[in-house]
Amino acid sequence: MNQFKVIALTHRSLGLELVGKFHIEAELQKARLNPIVKHFEMREFMFLSTCNRVEFFFRTPQTLNDEFLTNLFKRLYPSLEEHESSLAIEKNRLYYGSDAVRHLFHVASSLDSLVVGEREIITQVRNAFELAQKNGFTKDFIRLAANKALETAKQVYTETEIATKPISVVNLAYRKLIDEVELDGKNIVYVGAGQTIEAIAGNLKKHNFGSVKVFNRTRARAEKLAGLLDGEGFALTELTSKVNDFDVLITCTGAETSIVDKDTYSQLVNGGVSKKTVIDLAVPNDIDGSVLTHFNLDYTSIEDLKGQAKENLKFREKEIFHCEALVEERLEEFEESFRTRKLEIAMNEIPLLMKNIKSQAIGKTFAKEIESLDPESRETLEKIVDYLEKKYISLPMKMAKQVVLDQDLKDPIIE
Repeated sequence: MNQFKVIALTHRSLGLELVGKFHIEAELQKARLNPIVKHFEMREFMFLSTCNRVEFFFRTPQTLNDEFLTNLFKRLYPSLEEHESSLAIEKNRLYYGSDAVRHLFHVASSLDSLVVGEREIITQVRNAFELAQKNGFTKDFIRLAANKALETAKQVYTETEIATKPISVVNLAYRKLIDEVELDGKNIVYVGAGQTIEAIAGNLKKHNFGSVKVFNRTRARAEKLAGLLDGEGFALTELTSKVNDFDVLITCTGAETSIVDKDTYSQLVNGGVSKKTVIDLAVPNDIDGSVLTHFNLDYTSIEDLKGQAKENLKFREKEIFHCEALVEERLEEFEESFRTRKLEIAMNEIPLLMKNIKSQAIGKTFAKEIESLDPESRETLEKIVDYLEKKYISLPMKMAKQVVLDQDLKDPIIE
């Protein structure tokens, strides 16, 4: 346990740009990492890289000091600038023994993530372990630790409310629409065709809209997205000519000023008096403030959604106490399972030794005496020897568990 260590390079201490320089593509990891594993006497190794963290999980008898870290980064990242390596050595976080295992559990459960409660990290940890296993870098300790970390993460997500309230503006906007508006049969207009619009439009695709229209500065991009939504794509300059009333308007462009003022909006509603739903995800806002004071609409800005996201994040953070309790329970289970596995490995030669002793006794040491026995007596002797062999195999394991794991013997030694 004490040889298990973690070097964590995260967004909190290094910033996202520098963390990104420590990333290693999956297909390159075996070739890049294998010499490192051997040079630094790493008995086991797992490499985790996400958009906001790079972490090294490994077992080694070597001491983690500045010299170790300098050599590691120099060998693994020869193109790294000296000041970048120095900053990583200064700002990294190191974990040892049970604290290192606890940290792995925290990472898998998103308790150490940039966004607490995000579910993507559990898949990233699983993929990192499976790749390390495929590359031949893992043994019993990391296998047990990673499996228990993933099990803990699943329990955190299912038994606490850490991930129940959405904190992404896309998810919040989507929830607002489906909770407040009957979307089937409605006419929806998307202004913009970037990642944000793509994401929310993809979530809304399952609804049966009366019509779907996408507008973008680049018409081809609008048409491409519209094709995925069974809608129509147009250039942004066609906005007022191609929209003659709508029910839902979702906008997110990169314009430096608003693109829908009072006159433009008047043309879009085309005299309609029904209340419209408008979600403005742009910064700065795409909808001019004059629209809000002159028309009947349910308007939500990205600032409104960000405010809700902050509230939801606070709610998630309150759940961390419950998550921490689960982590500590699972950590105790891991420590016991690891001790048991160490014991099994240490005792796994006993069956072979007992079989050899039995063969020696029957085949050589007492061979003449056994040959002189009648068939019935020989059969009885063989039964006695088999019984003793079984007991001499199981007894040391039971006694070791009692001593090492501080458990009572559940089964009698002598039946």
